[in-house]
Amino acid sequence: MTGGRLLFVGRRNSEESDAVSLPLSLSPSPPHALLNLLVILLVLAVSPADATSRTTAVERQAGTIPGPGCEDGLVLDDGTAETAYGWVPSAVWGEYVQTFPVGPLVSSRVDSVCVCWTRTRTDDALDFEIVVYSGSEYSPGRTELFSFPASVVAVPQWPDAAFVEVQAPPDAPALNASVHHIGVRWNPSVDQFFFLCADQSPTDAPESGFFRDDRSEGEWGSVLESSDPIFADHAAMMVRARAHRVAWIPTAGSVGLVVFALLLVISGWVVLRSR
Repeated sequence: MTGGRLLFVGRRNSEESDAVSLPLSLSPSPPHALLNLLVILLVLAVSPADATSRTTAVERQAGTIPGPGCEDGLVLDDGTAETAYGWVPSAVWGEYVQTFPVGPLVSSRVDSVCVCWTRTRTDDALDFEIVVYSGSEYSPGRTELFSFPASVVAVPQWPDAAFVEVQAPPDAPALNASVHHIGVRWNPSVDQFFFLCADQSPTDAPESGFFRDDRSEGEWGSVLESSDPIFADHAAMMVRARAHRVAWIPTAGSVGLVVFALLLVISGWVVLRSR
C-alpha cells in the first residue's frame, strides 16, 4: 500500500483538502491545449483520489499520556507516544491493527482492550470499533474474528493523549490461533483528525502491525514494509489487551467432522469384534 497521500497535520491550521489544484488552463491554441490536457491527465493519474492508502500522522514530538492503560495486560509499547497514525477525511473507514506475537494470547479470551487516542481539531468525541483478527504473522487476513463498538469523549489534543479501556463482550470467542491482530476501525470522514498513538522510540525493537482503508480492496499494508515515511521509525501501536486463560476447545470444521465420524465407526467396529 504505497503511494498514499501524506498529511502531516498539526503544522497548519487551515482545513486540509483532497482537491487537486490545476494551475494550467486550456489554451485556445490546439498544440497548447493538447499539452495542457496531457498534464491534467497526468496530475489526475497520481491524484490522492486514486491512492490505495490515505494514511496520515501528527507531527512527531513527545506526547504526554496521563492515567492508566492496561499496564498489567499484554503491552508491546514503551509507554511513550512519539507520533500517532490516522486517515485523511476522504477515507470512509480505516483500520490499524497491532500484531500480538505467538504465544501470549493462545487459549485466552479478551477481557478488555486499551487504546491510546489523540486529536488535532476541536471535536473530542469519537465512535470506533475494536477489531480482532486471527490471521498469520504475515497478514491479519480478510475475515475478522470478532469486533465490538466503542466510544470515547474528551480525547486530548496533541501532544497530549490518553488511553481508553473498552470492555469486551462476555461472549467474545476464545483466541485459539497462534498469532492475533488487535486494533481499531473508525470512519475518518465523520470523526475527522483523530489518531491512534504510536511508539517510535529508536531503542525499541519494532513490533509488526498492519493498516488498510476502504480503497485497499481488502488488502493489508505492513507498517514494517511500507515505504510511507510516517512508519519509518515504527516501534509499536499503542494498543494493549487484557485477557484470561480458558480451556481450549477445538472447533470442528469439515476435517474434524470426518475424523469424528471415523472414530465412531472404529469404536463401533471394536465393540462388535469384542462380542
